[in-house]
Amino acid sequence: MPAEQEKFLAVVDRMINVVMFENWLRFYFIEEMWDEKDGPDADPHIFLIVPEKAMKKIEEEYPLFLPIAEFMNAKELSFDLSQQAICTYIVENIDGKEIEQDTAASIMDSMAFQVQLQLFNTWVQLHEDQFEKGFTPFADWQSLFSEWKASKSAKELREKLIMASQRVPQSVAEVPTTVQ
Repeated sequence: MPAEQEKFLAVVDRMINVVMFENWLRFYFIEEMWDEKDGPDADPHIFLIVPEKAMKKIEEEYPLFLPIAEFMNAKELSFDLSQQAICTYIVENIDGKEIEQDTAASIMDSMAFQVQLQLFNTWVQLHEDQFEKGFTPFADWQSLFSEWKASKSAKELREKLIMASQRVPQSVAEVPTTVQ
Protein backbone atom coordinates (compact mmCIF):
# COMPACT_ATOMS: atom_id res chain seq x y z
CA MET A 1 0.00 0.00 0.00
CA PRO A 2 1.43 3.42 -0.91
CA ALA A 3 2.57 5.62 1.98
CA GLU A 4 -0.01 8.33 1.16
CA GLN A 5 -2.83 5.80 1.33
CA GLU A 6 -1.52 4.40 4.63
CA LYS A 7 -1.37 7.92 6.08
CA PHE A 8 -4.89 8.65 4.85
CA LEU A 9 -6.29 5.45 6.42
CA ALA A 10 -4.44 6.17 9.67
CA VAL A 11 -6.11 9.60 9.82
CA VAL A 12 -9.50 8.00 9.09
CA ASP A 13 -8.89 5.61 12.01
CA ARG A 14 -7.84 8.50 14.24
CA MET A 15 -11.01 10.40 13.38
CA ILE A 16 -13.16 7.32 13.95
CA ASN A 17 -11.56 7.01 17.39
CA VAL A 18 -12.67 10.58 18.12
CA VAL A 19 -16.24 9.65 17.16
CA MET A 20 -15.95 6.45 19.20
CA PHE A 21 -14.73 8.31 22.30
CA GLU A 22 -17.57 10.83 22.11
CA ASN A 23 -20.03 7.94 21.74
CA TRP A 24 -18.43 6.11 24.67
CA LEU A 25 -18.85 9.20 26.85
CA ARG A 26 -22.53 9.44 25.96
CA PHE A 27 -23.00 5.74 26.56
CA TYR A 28 -21.69 5.74 30.12
CA PHE A 29 -21.99 9.26 31.52
CA ILE A 30 -25.51 10.45 30.83
CA GLU A 31 -27.90 11.64 33.50
CA GLU A 32 -31.54 12.54 33.22
CA MET A 33 -32.64 15.74 34.94
CA TRP A 34 -36.09 17.21 35.23
CA ASP A 35 -36.78 20.91 35.34
CA GLU A 36 -39.75 21.81 37.54
CA LYS A 37 -40.59 24.65 35.16
CA ASP A 38 -41.34 22.12 32.40
CA GLY A 39 -44.19 20.53 34.35
CA PRO A 40 -44.73 17.04 35.76
CA ASP A 41 -45.30 15.32 32.40
CA ALA A 42 -42.28 16.75 30.64
CA ASP A 43 -39.47 14.62 29.30
CA PRO A 44 -36.20 14.82 31.20
CA HIS A 45 -33.22 16.81 29.99
CA ILE A 46 -30.25 14.56 29.24
CA PHE A 47 -26.85 15.79 30.40
CA LEU A 48 -23.34 14.42 30.10
CA ILE A 49 -22.01 14.29 33.66
CA VAL A 50 -18.51 12.90 34.06
CA PRO A 51 -17.66 12.55 37.76
CA GLU A 52 -14.37 14.05 38.91
CA LYS A 53 -12.87 10.59 39.52
CA ALA A 54 -13.74 9.53 35.96
CA MET A 55 -12.29 12.78 34.55
CA LYS A 56 -9.02 12.05 36.34
CA LYS A 57 -9.02 8.53 34.90
CA ILE A 58 -9.67 9.91 31.40
CA GLU A 59 -6.82 12.39 31.90
CA GLU A 60 -4.48 9.54 32.91
CA GLU A 61 -5.52 6.89 30.40
CA TYR A 62 -6.82 8.87 27.41
CA PRO A 63 -5.18 12.30 27.61
CA LEU A 64 -5.57 12.88 23.87
CA PHE A 65 -9.35 12.75 24.29
CA LEU A 66 -9.60 14.78 27.48
CA PRO A 67 -10.61 17.94 25.57
CA ILE A 68 -13.75 16.17 24.34
CA ALA A 69 -14.76 15.18 27.87
CA GLU A 70 -14.04 18.68 29.16
CA PHE A 71 -15.98 20.28 26.31
CA MET A 72 -19.08 18.13 26.83
CA ASN A 73 -19.09 17.68 30.60
CA ALA A 74 -22.07 19.15 32.45
CA LYS A 75 -23.84 20.13 29.21
CA GLU A 76 -27.22 19.07 27.93
CA LEU A 77 -26.76 16.52 25.19
CA SER A 78 -27.88 17.13 21.65
CA PHE A 79 -26.84 16.14 18.17
CA ASP A 80 -25.36 19.61 17.73
CA LEU A 81 -23.26 19.33 20.90
CA SER A 82 -21.90 15.94 19.82
CA GLN A 83 -21.13 17.21 16.33
CA GLN A 84 -19.49 20.34 17.72
CA ALA A 85 -17.35 18.33 20.16
CA ILE A 86 -16.11 15.99 17.43
CA CYS A 87 -15.52 18.69 14.81
CA THR A 88 -13.86 21.10 17.24
CA TYR A 89 -11.51 18.37 18.42
CA ILE A 90 -10.61 17.37 14.86
CA VAL A 91 -10.02 20.97 13.78
CA GLU A 92 -7.91 21.78 16.85
CA ASN A 93 -5.94 18.53 17.09
CA ILE A 94 -5.76 16.87 13.68
CA ASP A 95 -6.43 19.39 10.89
CA GLY A 96 -3.22 21.25 10.10
CA LYS A 97 -1.22 19.04 12.47
CA GLU A 98 -1.56 15.44 11.33
CA ILE A 99 -2.98 16.37 7.94
CA GLU A 100 -2.81 19.32 5.61
CA GLN A 101 -4.73 22.37 6.85
CA ASP A 102 -8.42 22.44 5.88
CA THR A 103 -8.61 18.83 4.67
CA ALA A 104 -10.47 17.30 7.62
CA ALA A 105 -13.90 17.93 6.09
CA SER A 106 -12.98 16.17 2.86
CA ILE A 107 -11.65 13.20 4.82
CA MET A 108 -14.86 13.02 6.83
CA ASP A 109 -16.81 13.09 3.56
CA SER A 110 -14.69 10.33 2.06
CA MET A 111 -16.05 6.86 1.40
CA ALA A 112 -13.35 5.38 3.66
CA PHE A 113 -14.50 7.47 6.64
CA GLN A 114 -18.20 6.97 5.93
CA VAL A 115 -17.79 3.18 5.67
CA GLN A 116 -15.83 3.09 8.94
CA LEU A 117 -18.50 5.24 10.57
CA GLN A 118 -21.24 2.86 9.40
CA LEU A 119 -19.23 -0.10 10.66
CA PHE A 120 -18.81 1.57 14.04
CA ASN A 121 -22.51 2.42 14.31
CA THR A 122 -23.42 -1.17 13.42
CA TRP A 123 -20.93 -2.52 15.95
CA VAL A 124 -22.36 -0.35 18.74
CA GLN A 125 -25.89 -1.51 17.94
CA LEU A 126 -24.81 -5.15 17.90
CA HIS A 127 -23.05 -4.85 21.26
CA GLU A 128 -25.34 -2.42 23.05
CA ASP A 129 -26.82 -5.06 25.37
CA GLN A 130 -23.34 -6.26 26.32
CA PHE A 131 -22.18 -2.72 27.11
CA GLU A 132 -25.27 -1.96 29.16
CA LYS A 133 -24.48 -4.86 31.52
CA GLY A 134 -21.50 -3.02 32.95
CA PHE A 135 -18.88 -0.39 32.39
CA THR A 136 -16.45 -1.17 29.58
CA PRO A 137 -13.28 0.96 29.47
CA PHE A 138 -12.66 2.91 26.27
CA ALA A 139 -9.51 0.92 25.49
CA ASP A 140 -11.68 -2.20 25.48
CA TRP A 141 -14.11 -0.53 23.07
CA GLN A 142 -11.16 0.17 20.78
CA SER A 143 -9.81 -3.38 20.86
CA LEU A 144 -13.26 -5.00 20.61
CA PHE A 145 -14.13 -2.85 17.61
CA SER A 146 -10.82 -3.72 15.91
CA GLU A 147 -11.41 -7.41 16.55
CA TRP A 148 -14.94 -7.19 15.18
CA LYS A 149 -13.77 -5.35 12.04
CA ALA A 150 -11.45 -8.30 11.36
CA SER A 151 -14.36 -10.78 11.52
CA LYS A 152 -15.81 -12.33 8.40
CA SER A 153 -19.23 -10.72 8.93
CA ALA A 154 -17.75 -7.25 9.37
CA LYS A 155 -15.60 -7.66 6.26
CA GLU A 156 -18.68 -8.71 4.29
CA LEU A 157 -20.61 -5.72 5.60
CA ARG A 158 -17.71 -3.44 4.69
CA GLU A 159 -17.74 -4.76 1.12
CA LYS A 160 -21.51 -4.26 0.88
CA LEU A 161 -21.19 -0.70 2.16
CA ILE A 162 -18.47 0.04 -0.39
CA MET A 163 -20.53 -1.45 -3.21
CA ALA A 164 -23.60 0.52 -2.12
CA SER A 165 -21.67 3.77 -1.95
CA GLN A 166 -20.36 3.23 -5.46
CA ARG A 167 -23.90 2.86 -6.79
CA VAL A 168 -25.02 6.24 -5.43
CA PRO A 169 -26.01 8.55 -8.30
CA GLN A 170 -23.25 11.03 -9.03
CA SER A 171 -25.54 13.89 -10.05
CA VAL A 172 -29.11 15.06 -9.69
CA ALA A 173 -29.67 14.07 -13.33
CA GLU A 174 -29.07 10.42 -12.39
CA VAL A 175 -31.64 10.39 -9.57
CA PRO A 176 -34.88 8.71 -10.69
CA THR A 177 -37.80 11.13 -10.78
CA THR A 178 -40.56 8.54 -10.54
CA VAL A 179 -41.28 5.94 -7.94
CA GLN A 180 -42.31 2.50 -9.17
